[in-house]
Amino acid sequence: MAAANINLPAGQKADRKLEMIFVNTGTAGGPDYQWELQGRGVEDASIEYNHDVEQTTDILGMTDTDVSSSKPSMELDPNTIRGGQKLNEKLLDIERRQATSEFGTFDVLLVHCYLGTATTGPFAAEVHHGCTVVPTSLGGSNYVGLPMNIYLSNDCELGTVTIAKGVPTFTADDAE
Repeated sequence: MAAANINLPAGQKADRKLEMIFVNTGTAGGPDYQWELQGRGVEDASIEYNHDVEQTTDILGMTDTDVSSSKPSMELDPNTIRGGQKLNEKLLDIERRQATSEFGTFDVLLVHCYLGTATTGPFAAEVHHGCTVVPTSLGGSNYVGLPMNIYLSNDCELGTVTIAKGVPTFTADDAE
């Protein structure tokens, strides 16, 4: 598989909104995904790859670097409770029932709207299965917040996404 092209004019910066993260609020593992876009009200969010990097220098003065597999995660803070948010409803339900094992049952879709063959899509994407989404607190001053951390599983399918009326449709690379 060839690397996806950055579909921006030379020198143009990719707007942050072109990196989208969706969480499946339906049944884990699909096939009828109910993707919900995350990040409303969040001013800054990055996927932290969390590689462990170790360097050693041998007796000849040569340095080798070992890099571990990534352990990607993302913090969404603030995350204000708003009507119609299915993920927040699921997280609050899990927390209230103290069913913590259910935090690790989410599918997460990453869509890179700046990678692909055209600015209208399809875009490069991947679905991570069995991800963990954990709320970190509940409360706030003016509004009720439910900040969360998303831990990606690295059990992922590469593919592409088309987006129509805000709804993503994922096609796995091996399905083409």
